[in-house]
Amino acid sequence: MIKKELIGLDISVYEEELDNGLKVYLVPLKNRTNFQVSYFTKYGASINEFISLDDNKKIKVPYGVAHFLEHKMFEQENGEDPFSYFAKFGSDANAYTSYRVTAYVLEGSNEVEKNVDYLLDYVNSPYFTDENVEKEKGIIIEEINMYKDEPEGKLYDVSNKAVFIKHPCRIDVGGTPKSVRSITKEVLYKCYNTFYQPSNMCLVIVGNFDKDSVLKTIKNNKKLNSRTSKIPIKKVLTNEPYEVNIKNKELKIKNIAIPKSIVTFKSLLKEMNSEERYKYKMALDILLYLLYGPSSTFREEMLNKNLMTFLYSSKSIVDDILLIELTAESKDPKKLFDETIKRFKNIKITKEDVERVKKVKIANEVYATDRVSMIMSMINSYLIDQDEVVYNRIELIKSITLEDILNVKKDIDLDNYSFVIGYPKE
Repeated sequence: MIKKELIGLDISVYEEELDNGLKVYLVPLKNRTNFQVSYFTKYGASINEFISLDDNKKIKVPYGVAHFLEHKMFEQENGEDPFSYFAKFGSDANAYTSYRVTAYVLEGSNEVEKNVDYLLDYVNSPYFTDENVEKEKGIIIEEINMYKDEPEGKLYDVSNKAVFIKHPCRIDVGGTPKSVRSITKEVLYKCYNTFYQPSNMCLVIVGNFDKDSVLKTIKNNKKLNSRTSKIPIKKVLTNEPYEVNIKNKELKIKNIAIPKSIVTFKSLLKEMNSEERYKYKMALDILLYLLYGPSSTFREEMLNKNLMTFLYSSKSIVDDILLIELTAESKDPKKLFDETIKRFKNIKITKEDVERVKKVKIANEVYATDRVSMIMSMINSYLIDQDEVVYNRIELIKSITLEDILNVKKDIDLDNYSFVIGYPKE
């Protein structure tokens, strides 16, 4: 194991890459009572085209396969229920699929070795039949429809389709009822064998455990050891147009009292190396905090004017496209949108402003080390966004300058946006 330090946070991370390519990250913390485990594959809902490992030909699979796999991994050939197994030790298991990863997670305070060993067992034991796949389709379609019946789900579904023209991110993570119906066991096995290779996966464990004992358990797991393939995965990237699909969209939504809106700015990113891109995202975080953050003058003014009850800003990068999203509740969403643009154009940012927010960000990093879940979230975000742990994050935050913030601000295209408003349905 290679020991590395999260600089400035007094946290040690032990890295080990197994012979089959699985990357293991262990963060033992003696002063905690619990542990968390995250076992994820870099395969999410945004990947539906790739080069087949069987014949080296391009293949396109239905939307929702990654999510379908997440569901089916809990069904074992011997009939054992993983949830019941973990419950015997007082542990909680779960899983989730995003556009970028599929993750299997658990939390407990006893028998970490047995928990980890079983997690590796069932995730490395796919069992798909025509019958169990067909049965699952109804469950997943019901889940998709339930999500779309929720006010936020409906709004986000419309917003994604307004932002993207071709990219799979325009489709819900679960797929569509039509795409789910077309999924077969053969498709599931093909995607599993391609993307669930250990070399495309990471195992992260944080909390109270003995690192040597846990690593021995991992290395001795027979199911994991049987997976030796390290064939490079070739994904087919979508040539997503720079422009948004729909600029303005209004809809009626049941069960809301105040209009909800999502405005998404879509900008093209310039080429950057890994560290430059990471620093760029941190500078963007600081910019959004100054513009619309919890202590911003803008938020205070909008609340005082009764122009909003809620405002949340976020950012994401999809391939070479930067997305900035503002989600809000407002009695007058169009007026709030105008004020949002005005704030962006007129804000005067000083060096003192930047230094103040940097101190807040660093304090938040230190605070995050108080909880196992927050450390896990930190490590996972590094691995998902950067494919490696960023050990010098505190130093990178300190290095951000006013010029960095202003350069990021220049890159944002305020004219290329989608604005979706959900009004209460009478």
